[in-house]
Amino acid sequence: MTGKRRKIRYRPNQNDIFPLSRTGVELFLKCPRCFYLSTIEHYDIATPGGPMSYLPNAVDEMLKNSHDVYRARQEPHPYMIDAGINAVPFQHESMDDWRKRGKGIRYFDQNTNLELYGLVDDIWRSTLNDELFIVDYKTTTVKRKKKTVNKQTVLGDEIKPDLNEKGAAYKYWYKKQVEFYQWLLKKNDFTVSNTSYFLFCSGRYKEIKDFSDKMQFRIDIIEYEGNTEWVDDTILNIKNILDEETIPDSNPSCDHCNYAKKINDVVN
Repeated sequence: MTGKRRKIRYRPNQNDIFPLSRTGVELFLKCPRCFYLSTIEHYDIATPGGPMSYLPNAVDEMLKNSHDVYRARQEPHPYMIDAGINAVPFQHESMDDWRKRGKGIRYFDQNTNLELYGLVDDIWRSTLNDELFIVDYKTTTVKRKKKTVNKQTVLGDEIKPDLNEKGAAYKYWYKKQVEFYQWLLKKNDFTVSNTSYFLFCSGRYKEIKDFSDKMQFRIDIIEYEGNTEWVDDTILNIKNILDEETIPDSNPSCDHCNYAKKINDVVN
């Protein structure tokens, strides 16, 4: 019987190649202290996680399978046609690995001895200039606008998903996610567009009266212009922090650190 594979931890100033995921980079950006404590071997204190989102994972898998049909044909997916996007699903021998947990698209940075990696949802290829578009699937729900002319109307009275961070700070991390994937592809010598796409698969529920063992979805594709200039400096900062012997300061806005501090204040 084999146990769960233990995550590799970092020893300051080590010479071994150290794998660092996109989520690890995101944790560093959110809070250097949490990142350090969870990554350094001496501490190995992981940040609390939430429950696994099985339904979004299932939707992601179905979207990938659907796109793979058109990938094999090298034809545009109907979603692309509906959105007026001149592209086809990118066909590459490593595509399955780039989406597989434990593998992903990787880049070894010789300056830091860090191997950066991430798992993409999809990549589309422009049929106009062969540039690659990063595509990220998001599963959500749709809400009705407050005022509608006809309450029975399904289309036209729903709020379209957007990338507005006001009141939805998590969408900032959506953007950082696709920018990191763009950076990885560029480092692997691909021609990558600054344009990426979020494919929102939104479950309808407000107007549905009869479930009938089926869930209806609305598809929206949101375009985003990414900027990868932050990544290289961030990787250097991560390396410098990892090789420090002292624990870095926390982000004053970090929920985990603030919770731990309040608990410590009460106990002590």
